[in-house]
Amino acid sequence: MRFRRRKRRWAAIPVVLISALLFGLLTQIDLDAFRGRAVDSVSAWLDQPVTLGGRLGIRWAGGPILVLPELEVGDKVLTAREARIAVRFWPLLLGNVEPRSVSLVGPRLKTAALGDWRSRPGEWPTLPIERLEIVDGALVGPEGQALDQAMLTVVPGSPAGPFDIRGTARVGDEPVRLEFTIGRLEVGRPVGFAARVQGAGADVSLAGAVNRGERGLELGGPVKLTATDGARFLARLGIVAVPLAGAATAEAKLAWSDGRLILSDLSFDIDGARVTGRVDLAESLRAGEIQLAFGRLELERWLPTIVGLRGGADGRDLSVVLTAEAIGVRGGLVRQARAELRLLDRQMALRQLSALGPGGTELTAFGRISSTDAAPMYEGEVDLVSDNLRVALAWLGHEPAGVPPDRLRRAAVSFRMTFDGTRLTVPSFDLKLDTSRMLGSGNLAFEPEPRIDLRVAVDRITVDPYLPLIGSALAMGIGGHIAASADLATWQGIGLRDLDLEADIDGWAIEFRRFRMGEAAGARVAAAGKVVVQGDGTDFSFDLSTRRPSDLLRLFGNGDGAGVADNTAITAVGRLVGPLSALKLSGAVVSPVGTTDLDGTARLAGADAPRLDPGPELRRLIAALAVRGGR
Repeated sequence: MRFRRRKRRWAAIPVVLISALLFGLLTQIDLDAFRGRAVDSVSAWLDQPVTLGGRLGIRWAGGPILVLPELEVGDKVLTAREARIAVRFWPLLLGNVEPRSVSLVGPRLKTAALGDWRSRPGEWPTLPIERLEIVDGALVGPEGQALDQAMLTVVPGSPAGPFDIRGTARVGDEPVRLEFTIGRLEVGRPVGFAARVQGAGADVSLAGAVNRGERGLELGGPVKLTATDGARFLARLGIVAVPLAGAATAEAKLAWSDGRLILSDLSFDIDGARVTGRVDLAESLRAGEIQLAFGRLELERWLPTIVGLRGGADGRDLSVVLTAEAIGVRGGLVRQARAELRLLDRQMALRQLSALGPGGTELTAFGRISSTDAAPMYEGEVDLVSDNLRVALAWLGHEPAGVPPDRLRRAAVSFRMTFDGTRLTVPSFDLKLDTSRMLGSGNLAFEPEPRIDLRVAVDRITVDPYLPLIGSALAMGIGGHIAASADLATWQGIGLRDLDLEADIDGWAIEFRRFRMGEAAGARVAAAGKVVVQGDGTDFSFDLSTRRPSDLLRLFGNGDGAGVADNTAITAVGRLVGPLSALKLSGAVVSPVGTTDLDGTARLAGADAPRLDPGPELRRLIAALAVRGGR
């Protein structure tokens, strides 16, 4: 028994000696000498320059583990708070760094900077390790952090793959699960891969082939999306919120090469709406083309989304083509709609807009929308042709009440315009309405109260059918300034030739600065003053001359002047005061029989307007002229 105890005591001596030897060796390791070797090794693995912001450390618990603080790869392609490299024990004692696994703590990978890897020749960066762990990682896209709190495990089958990557992360406040497998990476040889992302109520899968060609990373294959809440998923991707709810599915063929992403044969179904198209983006997804075709679109639901495009795409240059077979608007249908847009930084250019609306109304437009200020502004040109303008106006909620059914039929208008939400400015327009043609310019302010400034020249127009529209505008309390001219304007069957007027409008009151008629029932008329369409307050002066007083008298419903001979020169200077239905007449008239006071009343509004009821003086003058004409 004594002999056995003595043997055990002697057996422990080698263990103690070896431990002492190892302790001595480990305490003699110069970490500064390893710093350069570790940095060189990582640089070689990644084919990128690596820098450290602090001193290299070593941990023995569970180790040995080299700790590389404040790691930076390339031009900040990858940064990390620290990299923990588990190395093999015996090679470390001999001065060699042979990693077993790597843990990156707080890494941030910038997708925009990955082009640095694409441009470098040589073999694909290898990972000669058994395991790579990502702790609290982040993927940073062009618009900021796209994925964070990533906890991933990478298991390489060999230094060049195959790789199996699994873990979790967050997109915004949504947790997601990531799975990615890829075969052995070899330059110039395509290899299969499969990726899957689950989260935010969605499941996205992509499978295909990846290759490192002359232009860098190339991959392609079918991609499929299923989501229990499609709108929520799109919002998480930073896409303008869409007014849809319910499950969504999407399929496309994906191709990526040299910073260019192509989604072809794209189809998207959500809430009964189907969208097909193509997406072609380059320059790290900052420039390209998007084509989307809708079957039917309900405008009221999609209007906020469309308005959201007005601000353009910050830092991007995108051409967008949107088409729809039918668009539901106010209970009607707009067909064959097409919009070609360019979203450039904070501006949207409307290259073309075309649609066919109710009443055979065809609309085309182009221009641009600027959002550099608080209120966006549209500047462009519009062409509109309608076979039945009445139907189009009724569809828009502007029923032309009181306008005869044979009016507001055929219309064609072309105009340039700017609109900032409160003011519509039209530098020029060309309008063909029924049998009239109008040229002019103007602007309409909506706030703080409606105000119009209009300049228009008309070839011919019958005024009476459109008086209800004029009355509706005055009833709105509209104000402003109007300058108008007409070769021929017909009112109450009276032909007013060479009409020229300028007036200020304030609700029902119209202040005529100038009113001239080259000929009306054989008379020339000039007038100025205030006309109150509804109510008392009309007060204007006139200057009249004619050689056919009988025509003028018959015009005003007075047959007493039928016997007055033509070529009887008459001039009158007078004044009309009161309501339009009973204007008091005053002034003087000069005729071949002398000068006579003007008296009586005139009616310019009402069922039997226009009408003149002469007073005693004017009645005697008419009788005298009739007697003189009978000689």
